[in-house]
Amino acid sequence: MPSINVQELDSTQIKFSIEGVDCSVSNALRRICIAEVPTLAIDLVEVLENSSVLCDEFVSHRLGLVPLLSGLAKEFSFPYEFSEEEDSKTDVHFDLHVRAQKDQTLDVTSDDLVCQDKRISPVQYSSSTEKFKSTKAGILIVKLRKNQEIQVRCVARKGVGKDHAKWSPVATAVFRYEPTIQIDEVIFSTLSESEKVDFVNSCPSRLFRYDKESGRVHVEHSSIYTYDGEAVRKAEELGKPDLVHVRPRADKFNFLIEGTGSLPPEEILHQSLEILQGKLDLLKGELDLL
Repeated sequence: MPSINVQELDSTQIKFSIEGVDCSVSNALRRICIAEVPTLAIDLVEVLENSSVLCDEFVSHRLGLVPLLSGLAKEFSFPYEFSEEEDSKTDVHFDLHVRAQKDQTLDVTSDDLVCQDKRISPVQYSSSTEKFKSTKAGILIVKLRKNQEIQVRCVARKGVGKDHAKWSPVATAVFRYEPTIQIDEVIFSTLSESEKVDFVNSCPSRLFRYDKESGRVHVEHSSIYTYDGEAVRKAEELGKPDLVHVRPRADKFNFLIEGTGSLPPEEILHQSLEILQGKLDLLKGELDLL
């Protein structure tokens, strides 16, 4: 029976292991996280004024890559699925209007974007009451010198990463096989004290723990092993190639999903599992018709 064990969770990333599935299922889940979880992103840009050093296309591209809080993306429709004239179900309107008045260079960031829907804002958005606490924490869009000005109107829409990377909710989504690590205690006992310590310290991920009282070595957390091969090479240098064996498990995988901030990492995982379940149900239904 497949199972998921969450090992670490914070506001930006989630680490978990999935057990009892094939590699193809794990890879399908990874690809869905990247390409099929819907978010909101700026899709249309109307440039009214731009006297900065960046051309209109450059500014538009940078605006499109600004991640937007997308917790409400489920309430919106894809533009190609909506046929009514009312655009409130497909479009979110933003305005950006900044003019540099001083001699110092002015940073125009995502904090300067004003959304007509107060529920939606760029990631790391600072309200007007918070801006005095620190310098702008938003994403830099363009820099202006004195008397330069930028004024644009933007429309954000719902989309998925397979249409454009700006809609991908993850910065990275990777997995690796859970390793099975076996140490030959008989061979290990033939090593000198210094050789035992050198072998334990050879692994950069600090995978092993040496108990001097018992003279044995223990594997702490196999999930942190990065397949660097240093322990295997050290065993070969010591003339003990059979001292340690590392083999990947074919039914357990360790995932790391790091979000862009548009969605909480646990929400990305939850929606990915729902999408995967829907694909499997569709496949089962088609097979039942055969």
